[in-house]
Amino acid sequence: MAHEFDVIIVGAGTSGTFLSWKLAEAGFRCLVLEKGKLESLGRTIGPFHMEEPAFERFGIPLPRGSELLHRLETITMWSPSGERRVTARLVTLDMDKPAFMKRLRGYAAERGVEFREETEFLGLMREKGFPAGVKVRAGGSESELRCRLVVDASGLRGAVRTGVPASPWWESDPPAELDTLVVYMESWKDLEGEANPGINSYLHLQGWYAPGYGREMIVGVGMPASLEGARRRHRVFASTLPFRGKPAWSTEGRVPYRRPPLSLVDNGLLVVGDAAFMNKPFSGEGVTSSFTACHIASEVAAEALACDDLTREALWPYNVRYFRDQGAKFAYLTAFMPALVSLSLPEIEFLYTVPGIFSEEGTVSLNLNYEMKSGPEEMKKALPVLAKGIASGKLRPASLARMAVMGATAAALRRLYEGYPEHPAAFGHWADKVLALWRRADGTRHRYFRRVLEEWS
Repeated sequence: MAHEFDVIIVGAGTSGTFLSWKLAEAGFRCLVLEKGKLESLGRTIGPFHMEEPAFERFGIPLPRGSELLHRLETITMWSPSGERRVTARLVTLDMDKPAFMKRLRGYAAERGVEFREETEFLGLMREKGFPAGVKVRAGGSESELRCRLVVDASGLRGAVRTGVPASPWWESDPPAELDTLVVYMESWKDLEGEANPGINSYLHLQGWYAPGYGREMIVGVGMPASLEGARRRHRVFASTLPFRGKPAWSTEGRVPYRRPPLSLVDNGLLVVGDAAFMNKPFSGEGVTSSFTACHIASEVAAEALACDDLTREALWPYNVRYFRDQGAKFAYLTAFMPALVSLSLPEIEFLYTVPGIFSEEGTVSLNLNYEMKSGPEEMKKALPVLAKGIASGKLRPASLARMAVMGATAAALRRLYEGYPEHPAAFGHWADKVLALWRRADGTRHRYFRRVLEEWS
């Protein structure tokens, strides 16, 4: 029986839409399924940010008109006291997400992508061990749609990934509560006081503020697992800011915070975006990091489709290319960041005085290259200051030891991912080694998350 489509993508968010556009540019027939209404996508987020260099990197035209809210020139990281800051020049575009997503859909539709809204994914059709299409429900009736490749871009719920039986190459477990961050944001109007320009970040409360619609200011926080805890943390964070305002609207949502599946492919299957837990470990943002994966996936899938070979082996280069680069960097940060943010407020304050820990160069490198910039020269300068910090009681020896241990674990994880196996045959041995390190890193993160939950519950 002929296939109606080359590719069916479940989820019309930024990842699914971008991937469909790129695959359609390569000449393949793509269908994107969306459970909700297309026009509602992005409305729960409203304003969002992308670094200006990302547009050229991913071949996306710059925003114009009402889609572009603000062009922000700087990002500032603040110490807990507010007395110390690091400001770096990093041009970021503040945009209306519903308008951005509509524009992406337009590019995809121009290339022939078909979108079907209010269409629920029910499960896979299978033939000879391979997906042959999907079962869906729309308008009260069920139907089957045939294709050669199925992509899960359904977001945190991972509708396809979690519905496929687990195998040595495919993890189907849903994210646990302690593997998520709750993001709570308010948009303030009628501002009084003076807000710092650009994007402003507060590591100690996982808080930030930045311009939103018109003269409004978005004030948000991240919080492990708990919406009520996020709201409490937001009230405390808001009370520390140098300006006040009246809430115009608020929104909340969950983002993943855990390692991605060890493999992103199986026979006839790919997973991208939030469904693969690709959010940036230092901010929770997932649009540009997912675009990186989608760009790789589109090239690998296009070659596999052209050869009519959708085996695990043919799709495996997506794993190799993603995990040896961005995936390796994210593995390091996911393992190390909890050790850093779990420091006490005085300790974080002290770190702002240590050379190389927080710097302009490091801020840009973290946001653009996903790497913490601490070379040998910086460490030479930092070590005497750290020693004085311990002697004066500003940094606890146990805290420094925990950072050293988790730094070593994170570095070992990065090295393993940089050597991601070239072929599925070597995957089992690699997975055993990497999972042993993740158990250690996850234990540290979960202990920190539980402590935060107790503190804010």
